[in-house]
Amino acid sequence: MKIGIAMDGTRVSEHFGHCQKYAIFNAENSMIIRAEDLDSPGHEPGKLPRFLAEHGVDLVIAGGMGPRAIGLFQENGIDVILGVAGDVDAVAQEYIRGNLTPGESTCHHGPEEECGSEEKGSIVCITAKAPGLDAAVEERFGRAPFFTFIDLKTATVESVPNAFADASGGVGPRAVSVVMEHGAQFLITGQMGGNAGEALAASGIKAYSYRGDGTVADALKEYLAGNLTKLA
Repeated sequence: MKIGIAMDGTRVSEHFGHCQKYAIFNAENSMIIRAEDLDSPGHEPGKLPRFLAEHGVDLVIAGGMGPRAIGLFQENGIDVILGVAGDVDAVAQEYIRGNLTPGESTCHHGPEEECGSEEKGSIVCITAKAPGLDAAVEERFGRAPFFTFIDLKTATVESVPNAFADASGGVGPRAVSVVMEHGAQFLITGQMGGNAGEALAASGIKAYSYRGDGTVADALKEYLAGNLTKLA
C-alpha cells in the first residue's frame, strides 16, 4: 500500500491542494517506510488525483479538502483521511499502528465548492495566445487569438478560436458574446476596453485581471488561490 501525505515543511498540510510536497510512504503489514517526497504539480482541476494515482498512491492524508476533490480522489481509486495534523513521520507511524483518528476537515465549503476557489463548479474563460493550458495568456481581451474554457466541475478544457480577433472594430462586445455562448461565469484576461467592460457587466460575468508572462494554467492557479484582482 502506498500513502501520500500532503506536507508543508515537515507537517501535514491543512489543505491538500495548496501543499508544497507530498510525502510518499510504503506500508506493508506493521511496517511503514518513507519512500520519496513529490513536489506538488499545482492545484488545477482534476490534476492532483491523477498525479497521485500515476504514482500508485492508494490513500491520501491531509488536513482538509473540498467535497468535489474527495469525489475525484475516490474516482481514481484513492481513499482519503482528513482532519489530520502534526509531523508527517509521526502521523505515518500513528496510521500503521491503527491509532490515527480522522477529524473534521479544515475546509468548510458547500458541496460544490473547493478550497482555494471562490466559486466552485463554474466555467472559467481565460484569454490565450494559443490552444491549451500551456499556452501563454493574452492580455488583450477582444483581440485574444483564443478563449480557453475550463470547467472546474468536470475538469474539461476547450480552446475556442476568436473569430473576431482581426475584425476592424467593435470586437469587445462580440468577444463577450462568445464567452457567454460557452457558458462561462468567470473571465480572466489582462485588460479590456470600455465597450467590452459594459457588455461584460450586462452579461453578469465576473472578470479578473492577470498580468504577466504566465500560462493559462498559471492564471488558473492564481484564480483558484484567490490571488487575482477583479476588473472594474
